[in-house]
Amino acid sequence: MSDDSPNVLSPQPDGPLRVTGDIKIVTDEGATVFVGDETWLCRCGHSKNKPFCDGSHAEAGLQDPGILLRSARPAEHPRAGSLTIILRPNGPLRMDGPYILEGADGARSECAEKGSLCRCGRSATKPMCDGAHKGSDFEA
Repeated sequence: MSDDSPNVLSPQPDGPLRVTGDIKIVTDEGATVFVGDETWLCRCGHSKNKPFCDGSHAEAGLQDPGILLRSARPAEHPRAGSLTIILRPNGPLRMDGPYILEGADGARSECAEKGSLCRCGRSATKPMCDGAHKGSDFEA
């Protein structure tokens, strides 16, 4: 990735979250689990290799078209910079740094600096977290 490329998070239809850019993934305690420019993260909650996708979404039957909510505004001026993804215990992917979401239909969301994305597969507002992991058996 070039230094001026934005970080892009792309939910795949019925599959994982493709993440490209200047990416660092850390635990809630700050331990680094990944540094790189591309990875695939679990969105179904069934991967045996969380936070990474291991293909379990096919057997789990994840159903999500990978498109953004209608309220998403176009990303007109995405900013480059490092994105840290924080793995919340038994909860969402917490974003810290510039990113845009790109739906499977090619629609891009407005630029963001913070946000929480679903990784349990239960959110009604995928790819965003709606708190559905609370009170469920999701563990990560």
